[in-house]
Amino acid sequence: MMGIYGILTEVRDGTLVVSVHRPPLNALTAELLEAGIVLTGHGSAYTVGVDTKIAAALDRDGRIRLLNAVNAFTAALYRLPCAVVSAVNGHAIGAGGIMCMASDWTVIADTELKIGLPEAKAGLPFPEVPSIIMAHAIDPVWRRRLALSSMLLGPAGAVTAGLADEVVGPDQLIETAMERARTLDGQAAFRQIKADQRRAALDEITAITPRS
Repeated sequence: MMGIYGILTEVRDGTLVVSVHRPPLNALTAELLEAGIVLTGHGSAYTVGVDTKIAAALDRDGRIRLLNAVNAFTAALYRLPCAVVSAVNGHAIGAGGIMCMASDWTVIADTELKIGLPEAKAGLPFPEVPSIIMAHAIDPVWRRRLALSSMLLGPAGAVTAGLADEVVGPDQLIETAMERARTLDGQAAFRQIKADQRRAALDEITAITPRS
């Protein structure tokens, strides 16, 4: 296992497992967002989103850099042609919820974890790309509820709201996610159908963050 800027990677049975490792709660910084793609978290959290303490202390240039990093990171994740499966091992807050919506499948551990989009409570408006992903990923009623109320949901509620697809025991989480990734990507037309389904959202994203 190798770590770069708080990112750990491991190859298991031909599947690349990438995890955030920034204790204690895998909070995100601009450096971390610029470094890699997250499928699971290391430790007790998937990710609690942007580090609000660091964000609050940023000057104007720092805030712009952070917003650009969030947009670039989520755009890169959403553009991936291969199957992307989130294995939610702990709290998935803010950007963590967005990453679940940007994934093709989300498996969530049956624990006391919480998932949601409490940016309103945190005083952090949604950047443009996460807003686009939200608009195309979940039902408008749930989008309104989650974004305006800052409510946090447990595993079953996350499936109901469309933030996750299935709940499994914690000891089954990674293996289940790996199997879902292999099954999805093993379908002959998976990548074409994924591209077709995301075309409208990707056109909007490209208008904001053109491919480099």
